[in-house]
Amino acid sequence: MTDSIRRHPVAALLTWFFTVGQAIAFLPVVAGAGGTHLPPMPFIIASNMVGMLLPTLAITRLVEGDAGLKALWGRIIAFRCGAGWYAFALLVVPAAAGVLGLLLGGPPRDLSPGTLVAALVSGLLVQTVVGLAVSNLWEEAAWTGFVQARLQNRHGALKAALLTAPLFALQHVSLVAGNAAAVVILILVAVLAVPFRAATGWLYHRTGSIFLVGLFHAAGNAVAVGGGFGDGMLPLLYPGIDIGPMHLLASAAVGVVVLILTRGRLGVPRTSPPFHPGA
Repeated sequence: MTDSIRRHPVAALLTWFFTVGQAIAFLPVVAGAGGTHLPPMPFIIASNMVGMLLPTLAITRLVEGDAGLKALWGRIIAFRCGAGWYAFALLVVPAAAGVLGLLLGGPPRDLSPGTLVAALVSGLLVQTVVGLAVSNLWEEAAWTGFVQARLQNRHGALKAALLTAPLFALQHVSLVAGNAAAVVILILVAVLAVPFRAATGWLYHRTGSIFLVGLFHAAGNAVAVGGGFGDGMLPLLYPGIDIGPMHLLASAAVGVVVLILTRGRLGVPRTSPPFHPGA
């Protein structure tokens, strides 16, 4: 068993997540079918922690030893990045979403100072911090710092993003279970996830910080769905209006720009050693 995990660490993590992790995420769905309502967010958090973070750390320790685990944890908490990188992670997707909101829905009906402060502080800032702390940092420890980084070493940065995107989309299957359009939604998420994963790969390669990637992910979620415990920025600006996958569209748009500007190389030099010590 351990030899197989050492030879196929990515497959081992995915096997654990899509069995144990998804079993946890689906508990509210199963309970709902029996007439019992369970709030999904605590189970999503548990799924990320037990299904993603735990095997990421355990498999890294098994494959790379204490030194590899220490290096991975260092990247997870690597917050000493330049102000420009923080500006990118925190502001670019919300700004793109704001522009999309104006183009598709027109200006908000209420642009009073109180509404704007609530949208930016409670909707964007607070929900970004909450999402980063309870979910997105640990998700990206697995998706970017483990899966995508290892696939990049073997297949290159762009193909790694392409391979990670549908897996990332399937992570959210419990949230659309029972929806008549579930398959269509997952396909749409997978397509939009390609440029998003390209952006996370570029950000990770350029900074070496999983913390910053998690912040980028959390800020994107805070645009619409929030951190799981409150409304995001756009729902506060456009109350009562279904904004749909606006955060996904905005994140994908940013990723497309990254793909174009880097010509698909995502900031990886033409000759470079593997970014992650594992293969």
